Amino acid sequence: MLGKPQKSRRRFLRSTLSAGGAGLLLGDVLRLQAASDAEDSQSNGRTTSTPDTAVIQIWLGGGPSQFETFDPKPAASAEIRGPYSAIDTKLPGVQFCEKLPMVAQAADRAAIIRTVSHTTNGHFVGCHWCSTGYPGLTGRTTHPSTGSITSRFRGSAQPGLPPYVLLSEEQTRNPVIGTVMGASYLGAGQGPFTILQNPFQNRFQPIPVQAATSNLKLADDVTLDRVSDRRSLLAELDRFARNADATRTMAGIDRFNRNALDMVTSGAARRAFDLNQETTATQDKYGRHRWGQMGLLARRLVEAGVTFVTMSTAPDSLCWDWHLNIVNDDRPADGSNGPSRGMDISGPPLDQMLAALISDLYERGLDKKVLLIVWGEFGRTPRVNKTGGRDHWGSLMSILLSGGGLNVGQVIGTSTKTGDVPSNRPVSPTDVLATMYRHLGIDTTQHTVTNAGRPIPILPDGKPIHELI
Repeated sequence: MLGKPQKSRRRFLRSTLSAGGAGLLLGDVLRLQAASDAEDSQSNGRTTSTPDTAVIQIWLGGGPSQFETFDPKPAASAEIRGPYSAIDTKLPGVQFCEKLPMVAQAADRAAIIRTVSHTTNGHFVGCHWCSTGYPGLTGRTTHPSTGSITSRFRGSAQPGLPPYVLLSEEQTRNPVIGTVMGASYLGAGQGPFTILQNPFQNRFQPIPVQAATSNLKLADDVTLDRVSDRRSLLAELDRFARNADATRTMAGIDRFNRNALDMVTSGAARRAFDLNQETTATQDKYGRHRWGQMGLLARRLVEAGVTFVTMSTAPDSLCWDWHLNIVNDDRPADGSNGPSRGMDISGPPLDQMLAALISDLYERGLDKKVLLIVWGEFGRTPRVNKTGGRDHWGSLMSILLSGGGLNVGQVIGTSTKTGDVPSNRPVSPTDVLATMYRHLGIDTTQHTVTNAGRPIPILPDGKPIHELI
């Protein structure tokens, strides 16, 4: 049982970080984060192994339709099968929606799970469940995301790189939903390094990336030109840190400022975020649209040493929330009548980006290191509604995994003829997360500790999916 001084100290550390680390330098944030982590590890048995593995999570917020992605029902009646045809894939007898032709030709390098199921039709609860392993109950994030857990237990594989990066579209509505990708009670020190894109502009925007990475440069009054070596630069950083830690009671400040120094001087992060390092042919392969270049950036980041990257195509769960129409109904691209405009709009860029990313994982020798997970919070209703859309459906969704050293080239589970529930092999969100954590070398029986000193297991249940390993 944790003693009172530990709980008080941890509560102070985490409350400071949860408040955004106001007034703290990068070195101070890293120092506070590590001090909190060190205290947890005394009672937590923290994992010490650091396998060379990483995760890319493509988040299709809003609930992508199983029918219009990886589990079409061409033999069903029109109100069930929907407006699109099914096409063959590289896997004999396996079909995808016609709007995913490139991914269909990469199916031999993917595993499709057609029977992921849970018990909620609510956006927030579903997002919270899939992102943390715990259902959200109150519209308030109560547990850390998988990215933040990975940051806490694994950190970055290379000095000078953030462990957890969130590449996301800007959140225009439903502000609470996007918080499930954050650190919750772990505090800002385990939160993502975030870069946002405009969801209503098709082209990728390099300026937000440049603005974010410019913060990794040295401050104007502390430059390498003004100091003779790293030690004197550390002394300058240490001088600034005294305002935040005047008593100097926390041990190891030099080491944590050195970590901050690595981030701003090594150039590793700035190089990883620089898409100009890629050939024109590679950028074209992923697509010059925002999703294509975000996917390419995700690959660059994990290749460089970032441990966890989430690419969120809809932090507010709107893009894939197809209540009104499954096909393009010519709604304004500025989102004034909602940004969800169907698979005609969302299918082609997703298809191009995913096919390029899967290809790169295998052709660049990353298929053992990097696990790719593509999913949202739930599927869609088995019958098309009166406006030509589909509504929320937690009872069934299809997801795609690739790389990660998994047994790919297979479909796990079968849904019923109407695509409403699993007919065999149901899989829970926590099974998916247990598979992911196994790849990362994180023991899910370990726990984090809340601000109140309560130990919380990384996952409440779930086992790795045995067909994949």
